[in-house]
Amino acid sequence: MPQGDLVLEFMETLESLKTCGRAFFRCSGPVRGSAMRLLLLLHHHVGPDDPGLQPSELGELLQLTRPTITTLVNTLEEQGLVERAGTDGDRRVVHVRPTARGAALVQEARAELTRRISGFMDYLGEGDSQELLRLLRRMRTFLQEQETRQEGKREPCGS
Repeated sequence: MPQGDLVLEFMETLESLKTCGRAFFRCSGPVRGSAMRLLLLLHHHVGPDDPGLQPSELGELLQLTRPTITTLVNTLEEQGLVERAGTDGDRRVVHVRPTARGAALVQEARAELTRRISGFMDYLGEGDSQELLRLLRRMRTFLQEQETRQEGKREPCGS
């Protein structure tokens, strides 16, 4: 296959994986998309004795704007999945943390995703699963190296 055809096939495959991947990683629960990512992030980063994360920290970690974070936190708070807590010293400082209900939802979502990934790995078989992981790790390394080289030299795609 000529190199140009291989590049186009690769691009088409990545594009279709992006579309299919959304469905593959989507939970069947009441929270989806960025709200679920926020809840997963909180669950991962906030321990039982931690005050939580500030909205600005959430925005940086999720690469979302402050208004978007505020909307997501409001929605999750209305559903009883996160709570806001101020600090005694400064009422302007607010931390967000998952509630017990939010933590339970994350556990359900992780179990569902584990079942899906296990099913996919069973479909591929052990050898192909190992090969896929090897290639994905190589791709990640390549992309990280490219990004490191390109920092400070950013140009819009297609220019």
